[in-house]
Order: sequence, then C-alpha cells, then structure tokens
Amino acid sequence: MQMIGVEDRILREPWELAEREALLHSRWLAVPGGEDLVLGFFSDGLLVATGSLVGNVLQGIAVAHEFEGEGLASTVVSALLKRALDERMEHIFLYTKPEEAPRFESLGFVVLAAARSRSTGLAAALLEWGGEGITKWKDGLRSFSKGRPEAAGAVVVNCNPFTVGHRRLIEWASRESPWLYVLVVQEDRSVFPFETRIRLVREGTRDLDNVSVLPGGPYVISSATFPTYFTRMKAGESAITELHALLDLELFRQHIAPPLRVRTRFVGTEPYCPVTSVYNETMKSTLPGGDGGVQVRELPRFALHGEAVSASRVRALLREGRINEVKQLVPAATWDWLHSEEAGPVLEKIRMNEGRH
Repeated sequence: MQMIGVEDRILREPWELAEREALLHSRWLAVPGGEDLVLGFFSDGLLVATGSLVGNVLQGIAVAHEFEGEGLASTVVSALLKRALDERMEHIFLYTKPEEAPRFESLGFVVLAAARSRSTGLAAALLEWGGEGITKWKDGLRSFSKGRPEAAGAVVVNCNPFTVGHRRLIEWASRESPWLYVLVVQEDRSVFPFETRIRLVREGTRDLDNVSVLPGGPYVISSATFPTYFTRMKAGESAITELHALLDLELFRQHIAPPLRVRTRFVGTEPYCPVTSVYNETMKSTLPGGDGGVQVRELPRFALHGEAVSASRVRALLREGRINEVKQLVPAATWDWLHSEEAGPVLEKIRMNEGRH
C-alpha cells in the first residue's frame, strides 16, 4: 500500500530490523520480541515508522520525530489491523501512548486501561478491538459471583505445574477470605498446557469449600496485558516490565476485582524470578491505593529443606530426569498426572526446553 508518499513492506533483513530497533529506542520503546510480523514504512528509502503483530497484539508502533502529526501512526495501525483480519483474527489488542489513544478510538478501538510509572515517567495505554470484549467478560464474572460472599479474595497463578507451594498459598488465602477466586493464567505459552494446569489446580483444591478456580482469560497476565511475563527480563528492561505490570494491575483493579467483589489479593514472595518480583513489588505499591483499591497480603514462599518450592525447580528436576525428587514438591493430583500417558509429550518438551515457562 502507499499513502502520503510512504510505502510499507515486511522487515526481514538484519539491517532492516536493526534500523527498526534504533527507531523504537529513539521513542523510548523496547523491541517486543516474538513478533509474527514486522512492518516498516519508508519515505525516500528512509524508515520513518514501524509496527509489529505479536499474536493478536499490535506492538512496537513508532513514528520518527520529524514525521509526527502526519497521521502515520493511524496508517501503521490500519495496515496491521488489515493483516490481522486477513489472518481471521477477531479480537485484537493495541499498545500505545495514553495521549494517542483517542485517535485509535475512531478506528473502533476501546481503551481498557492506562498507566504511568512514577519512577520513570513512562506511560502506556491498552486498547482492544472486536470480539465480545471486556464488557461481556465482566458480565460473566458478575454472573458467576452472584450469591457468593462479598469482600472476596483472589489469587492469580500460572501453576506450571501446580506445586505444594501453590497449594499452601491457596489454602492460606481461603482461610483468610469468605470466598476465594483462583485465576489461572490462560495464555498457552507455558510448557504445561492451560487445560492441564487449570485441571490440576481444581483437583488439588477440591477439598476447599470456599474456593472457585477460574480461567484468567485475555485480561489477567496475558500476552496482551503483561507481555514481559513470558520472556526473560534483559538488563535495562525493568522499567518496561514495571509499566506492563502497572497496566495489568490497573486492569485487575478496574475490570476484574469489581465484578468478583474482590477486596484482597494474596501473593507469595518471589525469590527467583526477576519479572515476577517486579510485578509483586508494583502490586504492593499501587494496588491498594485510590478508588477501588485492593489490599495486598503476602505469604513467605513455602520452603523444604531450606529451599523455596517453585514450579521452575520442579521443571528443572524433570528436565534432569530426577522425577523421584519431585514427589515431595507437588500435590497428589500433579504427581499422578506426571505418571499418566498424557504427560509424555510434556515431559519430552521439558527435556528440550530451557525457557522461563
């Protein structure tokens, strides 16, 4: 396509991607990572704008300083949106600066949340387009919580896999809450599939009468709300991680806690993962404040033999073939599943995988 003397093309060559990275950095943006498509927009051979598609999320949108105010940002988003629709995507998210969000509302996007870091001044807004949207999602949560106690608690977990540490956290939170909602990260970017993870949590907590285990959907620690959760945090990226955490937590405060009538969010300490550590610290400093604030209560991570129990430790033992050492770290439901035929492909994947999840 060609607009106002600008043509676009897919960026593949290393030198093109290097120019695109430099443009992003000039606008205080990080390379998203995991892109399915990267577009570059050129004027007289000069890269003047870029944008990428990461799954169903439009990210890495930047316009060179000298081309601001010429409508290029809308051109980038329109081009990416068309590509997404060509791939039959019906629900699309967009990251942008809060002050630029209104221009995309004219394209049919709806603002979900906006956040600004007090420490760095960085700001971002998350918008969505198409699908049933967050209103439908909140209606479902409101319907589910009807008749259940108010002032409920919430725990958000990935459980890759479900460990005795997760069980201890949920058990403690259930004792401290009239009702507890356990939201399991639904994004299928973990080595244990989502359907397996949520099933093991449900089986491992079925004896707790005041606990409901629900999918987190696209609005709770997903590739749209908190993309850096699914990548290793590189040096210098803590500011971006904090900004993504702020957005995810603002979504929780505005859209998840109210329909479930959640007043307290429970969390375990994080001694290992720097991304989760940034998230937890951001949660404690921001979630309780303002209108609709949610109290945060933290439980020290459960430890055995002086070492904190974690899903990453379980995966490391499985990767090394030390499955017998896993038994004391996981509930019976997880242990039984690991010995099932269904576990075979997952265990093989773990042996080949060294990613964060």
